Amino acid sequence: MQDAEAVALTLRGDPRGPELLLTRYQMDVYNVSLRILRNPADAEDATQDVFLRAFSRLHQYRPTQPFGAWLHGIARNRCLDIIRSRRSLGELGVLDRPPTPAEDVEAAAIAQLTSARVRAALDRLTERERSLLVLRYWEDLSTEAVARSLAMTEGAARVALLRARRSLAAALGGEEVGGDAL
Repeated sequence: MQDAEAVALTLRGDPRGPELLLTRYQMDVYNVSLRILRNPADAEDATQDVFLRAFSRLHQYRPTQPFGAWLHGIARNRCLDIIRSRRSLGELGVLDRPPTPAEDVEAAAIAQLTSARVRAALDRLTERERSLLVLRYWEDLSTEAVARSLAMTEGAARVALLRARRSLAAALGGEEVGGDAL
């Protein structure tokens, strides 16, 4: 069943619609929330809020837009609301990815130090810059998907990502930052 069909079922009150959408997108929304908020409990709460908001605003969804991108936009906005309400990025947890089993102790230590530096640099960026970088590199969304998620054109997203990478490089002390470094 396509997303548009599940949305139509949901709007008609058929419980199969929201169940399908939850099953299909719950982990994705949780992962986006976790990457932005960097706290599992906050990400779980945000995920629940995102689906409540999405289902209450489902009549605003345009079937010409991918449902996942629409949901990402809601998730991003909810996470930014949570961050704003804290008024301190220092409360946020970690954004590490666990080392793979193939990495040795030295490589894991270097990765951990690098990760800590990147986290600290990310904390010095604006919310928008950090959101752009998280969606593009941690969530591995295409530039087109990032643009849809943030309600901007693909060209504007490319420029904003370039500026965000430059800001991150400056926050890292001028090191050049490419997609793989993130």
